[in-house]
Amino acid sequence: MTDPDHPAELFQLDRNTCLTLLTTQCVGRLVLPGDEPTIVVVNYAVDDDLITFRTEAGSRAARAEPRPVLFEVDMVDTRTHSGWSVIVHGQLTPRRPDAPPVELDTWAPGDRDQWMSVTVDAIAGRLLRGPVTDRGHAVGGYV
Repeated sequence: MTDPDHPAELFQLDRNTCLTLLTTQCVGRLVLPGDEPTIVVVNYAVDDDLITFRTEAGSRAARAEPRPVLFEVDMVDTRTHSGWSVIVHGQLTPRRPDAPPVELDTWAPGDRDQWMSVTVDAIAGRLLRGPVTDRGHAVGGYV
């Protein structure tokens, strides 16, 4: 049974925490706006407030003129009913040829030689801490 003294809590995250959380994952969702918005799952790396990923030449992301996009990353723990989500508002652009190298392997097959970046113009995040049971355990497990 859930302890009424320790209900679930929702926290807004500051910019530095959001940026740190982005570095803990390697898969995110790029939201390409338009008449038919598209969500593309990509492997990514964060370097100097830039989110970098590789895509196929000619893909919708590679064809995009510099434009505003969203990038979302999250982590969910179903055992404790906890997790976090970070959303970046930025500009999608081809990665500068003179940019420092980034170590980034893609999981998807095919030639993914087009390097793209998303600037971190604005960032917001939330952390959900799940409720605690009356026995001092997190929902589904131990604290």
